[in-house]
Amino acid sequence: MRRLLTLSLVLAFLAGCAHKDLGTNAGRSATNSEGDLKDIGSFRLSDPEGPKVVDQELESIPTEVNPLVEKWIAYFQGRGRPHMERYLARSTRYEKLMKKVLRDNGLPEDLFYIALIESGFSSRATSHASAVGYWQFIRGTGKRYGLDINAFVDERRDPVFATQAAAEYFKGLYSVFGSWYLAMASYNVGENRVKREVMNHYTRDFWELARKKRLPAETINYVPKFIAAKMIGKDPAKYGFDDIDYLPPIEFDHITVNQPVNLRMMAEKLNLNYEDFKALNPKFKGEVAILKGSDLVLRVPPSTAIDAKVAATESYVTSVQFIADSGDTQTYRIRHGDTLSTVARRYRTTVAYLRDLNDLPRRKALKVGMRIQVPDRTPVKDRSATRSMVAKKSNTAPRSGETVTVSSDGRYYIVQSGDSLFTIARKYSTSVSELQRMNNIKRGRTLKVGMKIKVPTPGSSAIAKATVDVAKSSKPKAKVHVVRRGENLSVIAAKYNVAVSEIKQKNNIRNPASLMVGTRIVIPNEVNQ
Repeated sequence: MRRLLTLSLVLAFLAGCAHKDLGTNAGRSATNSEGDLKDIGSFRLSDPEGPKVVDQELESIPTEVNPLVEKWIAYFQGRGRPHMERYLARSTRYEKLMKKVLRDNGLPEDLFYIALIESGFSSRATSHASAVGYWQFIRGTGKRYGLDINAFVDERRDPVFATQAAAEYFKGLYSVFGSWYLAMASYNVGENRVKREVMNHYTRDFWELARKKRLPAETINYVPKFIAAKMIGKDPAKYGFDDIDYLPPIEFDHITVNQPVNLRMMAEKLNLNYEDFKALNPKFKGEVAILKGSDLVLRVPPSTAIDAKVAATESYVTSVQFIADSGDTQTYRIRHGDTLSTVARRYRTTVAYLRDLNDLPRRKALKVGMRIQVPDRTPVKDRSATRSMVAKKSNTAPRSGETVTVSSDGRYYIVQSGDSLFTIARKYSTSVSELQRMNNIKRGRTLKVGMKIKVPTPGSSAIAKATVDVAKSSKPKAKVHVVRRGENLSVIAAKYNVAVSEIKQKNNIRNPASLMVGTRIVIPNEVNQ
């Protein structure tokens, strides 16, 4: 009982969670000053490894295999295979770097696989709860653990700073629970929830709490998912992942300057690809890198420090303003009636992404005329505007039985009393199956009076001429694919039997990892390229 009381008292001083905002809890920062949060000034593969963790309890995380773990292994080998292949490919870029940070903090290197299941090693990963980056910190917890988050910078996207913050958090969780499985559960759902279940059921056995369903389903699956990811990550070939195109490990030196810098200009002066240079400095949201205090520390490719210093000097900016990465975002002006939800829907993104991109706290209201950054893509037509257009057209709506030409490939017929697909097909010299195909009408569906259905266009009209012109063109109509969950460019390219490079060129895709669910991409073909 005394141990549980101690657990309760210690938890009162442990702050927040990476995924749940614990609100009124008075949390302490893991870093009391700006200098406490360590950075790695330079990193190379040739650097000697630091000492391994000496404490046997900390040396490795238990690997308990049970039906839940086997279920996740089967998932990653089956339906989740595209995800795991992508995560494994990225893992080699950050593995040595992140494991060094964990090792320097006296933690087991196995925690590296938490980042795999949290973000798939994507700095751009954003959850529905506005958790961001490799370790998926929400804003409050990120700041509590010393991470800078503002309109220009988000250190949750930085592999060094974010891993250091996660290490601080895990040290606190393990010191409280004495169990890595409970520490992970707390990282997922919040330590107060886990503490309550531990005290109510007098156990520190995660699996017992899972069997009793005392934790949310997501948390019950979190630990088995981690174990499965760790087992596959340590021996991919054993689990059928033997053809992965691994990314090269990240390496860098650093320079320090005393003025803000335009990163795109600097990359051009160093003859570097901007995206590659930005990947070394992912904490900066746009092209402009700002000072932290009186200095600006930039990561540069190994052995380029002297040239980089010159390039940075030639890329100074005198006026600090946000410049979005080209091709990533555009500016949108808030109109009357706009909310983050309507804007997110219009630009096929999420509210969480807009909040993160524009550094918008949850309680900050949008104001008419306010300018925010949104994804650089053609907006979906506003439904209210569409309804307004329909209402305007209704004043000149055709009488029943009239046809309305609306496009170069067809017109609409207004269904009248007594009409059927058969009678309409005979009237327009076509077949019932053709009408069903043109209007996506299923068999057995009843036509309603006033319903508009598309019918073939007669051969003698200006529209027919336009159709002929189109037919004469050597370019067939391009296919459009809507990205589904779990798909990447390789999967889509294989589906349509085209090269990944052709899809990237056709759609001007610079960073395939940023492909979002719902994005419409044009599929090239032999003629239309």
